[in-house]
This record gives sequence, C-alpha cells and structure tokens, in this order.
Amino acid sequence: MNIKELDSRLVLTSGDAVVTLDPTSGATSSTTIPAPHLPPNLTKGQLEVLNKQDRTISSLATSHTGQYIAVSTENKQIVLFDNNLTLVKSFIVNRAASKVLFTNQDDILVADRTGDVFLYKFSDEKAEPTLLLGHLSMILDMTLSECGRYIVTCDRDEKIRVSHFPNTYNIVSFCLGHEEFVTRVEFVSNVLVSASGDGTVRVWNFLKGEQLSDVNTNNNVDDANLLKELSQEMDKEKVDVTALPIIDMQTFCGDGVFIAVSLLNYKWILLYKLSLENYSCQYVKSIKCDETPFKFYLTSNLFIFDNSKLTIYDYCNNSSRDATKPPLKITDCHNFITVLYKRKFDNVQEYLERKKQRLESCK
Repeated sequence: MNIKELDSRLVLTSGDAVVTLDPTSGATSSTTIPAPHLPPNLTKGQLEVLNKQDRTISSLATSHTGQYIAVSTENKQIVLFDNNLTLVKSFIVNRAASKVLFTNQDDILVADRTGDVFLYKFSDEKAEPTLLLGHLSMILDMTLSECGRYIVTCDRDEKIRVSHFPNTYNIVSFCLGHEEFVTRVEFVSNVLVSASGDGTVRVWNFLKGEQLSDVNTNNNVDDANLLKELSQEMDKEKVDVTALPIIDMQTFCGDGVFIAVSLLNYKWILLYKLSLENYSCQYVKSIKCDETPFKFYLTSNLFIFDNSKLTIYDYCNNSSRDATKPPLKITDCHNFITVLYKRKFDNVQEYLERKKQRLESCK
C-alpha cells in the first residue's frame, strides 16, 4: 500500500487499485490498472512478464501541480492518471521500477531495481527516456529538492547519493554512515533526513555529505522480544540483525518539524520533533495502532490505515477519531524488508573440502 497527498485528498493504492479519499467528507473515487498496451518487437521473456496478471502497484507519486498521479507496477508498467483518475498515458519500461517521482515540470523519474534512474519527458512525445544516473544496487527511494536543483537517491548498500539535477553526472556528495539499507530520504527545510534498516534516523548537511545528528528509534521500543524474534529468524539465513528496521518515515513542517517512523512488526508509530537550530531529534510520543500491518500518512494530522478502519489522530492535541476507510487490503511488507539484508556465504569451507579430496586422490 502506498499513500500520497493530492490537494486536499489522499491517494492510496492497494493491489492494482488506485483510490482517492477526501478525509473530511469520506468521499472516494477509484480505478484499476489497465492491461498493458504491448508494443511490437517484444522478446518472448518480455511478453511473458507483461502478460502476467500481476499488476500490483509498487510505487506511487503525485505531481507538485496537483494535476497527475503516476504509478509503477510489478509487470513493468508506468501508468499516468489525471487528478480525476482518468487514464492519461501508459507505457512499458525495460525493468521493474522500485520508485517513481515527478519533477517540478511534471516529467517522471523512474528508478528501476537494477539501480538506474531514467527521465521520461511528456512534453515531447517522441523523446526517448534519458539515463540520468546509476547505483550498483537497488534504489529504495529518491527525492528532489524543492528548488529542483538536487536529486537524492538511496540504495540497499547503505549509500545516499546527492546529485545535481538534471546534470546528474555532477555528484554533489555522498552521505555515508548508515549500517544497513536506506529505506527513506526526505528534504526538510535546508537539510536531508534519512531512515534505515539499522533503526536510525539521520539528519544531513547534504551539500557537504556531513551528518548533523542521529537518533536510534529502537531506544524508544518497549518490546525487546520483537528484536530477539527477528534476530533468531534472520540468523537462520546467516544475517546479523542488531535493530528493528525502519519500514517508513514521513515528515511534516507545520508548528515545528515532525518526523514519524514505523518499525517492522511494531504496533506503534514513533513521533519525533526536529530542531532546525541544532538539528537534534527529540522523541515526542508513541502512537498505538490496533493492527499490524498498517500504513500511515503524516500531515497536521496522522492518518493511520489498517485493515479494519482509518484513524485520524491529532498528535498535537492528543485526540483521535475513526473515519470511513475505503475497502483496501494492506499487505505485510515483512518479506520485502527482510530480503534487503545482505546474506553471508562461506564458500571457503567447500573449497577446502574439494582441495582435500584432490590431495587424497593424488596419493
């Protein structure tokens, strides 16, 4: 499930469905992903992927102008809707996308699962996609600065890259310090905020690649058994886990800068407040969710979605109310998160065994 804001409405995705929700009135509108338009000269492998009925939406973006919604799907489609959910354009990309993002000119950036980022210009129908940059591993998130001069990408290999946009061959900096995959990056005022599988939220001077502060969100988790259970599970796959990974992080600039995070298997949303004077993150409160998995969206209110209801939480006044929730099924992201950990393979022992066998056969 993905959640974004579009004007005064929320845009949600579940499976192959796109839904707009007015939180005030509860009014909804929905559509589903259409079948792909298959271009000529496709290979047999491409046809097999595109003809699959798995049109599950993997990423969602809304334009700065409020005019468009873009989604990527598991069968390599990029679909563009207007703000009334009318289909505008649909096309096929070569590799499955991990992230879509609008530029300030309503062009679309597509990051694929091999680590490349392409720019698709819709102002020119005949223009070919432009390869902007590449990582050596899967890109998990990307964002543009409000001024549109910088693009930030983060990946499975703990790296955060800051590049000029659109001249992305000009790298500004690397923000290095996370010890696991980086799940989220967001610009807040004049700094960059990131979240990771190592359980930390870090604040960066992105122009210099310098860390300004960090907070370990696991210090605010009151259930030690969750980490113990995850560690035991991942130990079977030879993965050392030292913290509950951050699944999602969102920020909101209102009466102060708030940061909300969710952790794997934890039924609470952790809320922090970022000081723009010394860039420290102060823990504010933990907000209980009735079910897991759940998804949330942070504005002046906190919208918490689970499979039974939508809760609108006023975190400043510590009050909440239930609202009508569209019939969306929220899927568990456990498998996706755990597969991001790097596995360790010991092939030395196998080599020594083969060497021993060769030596014995020569006797």
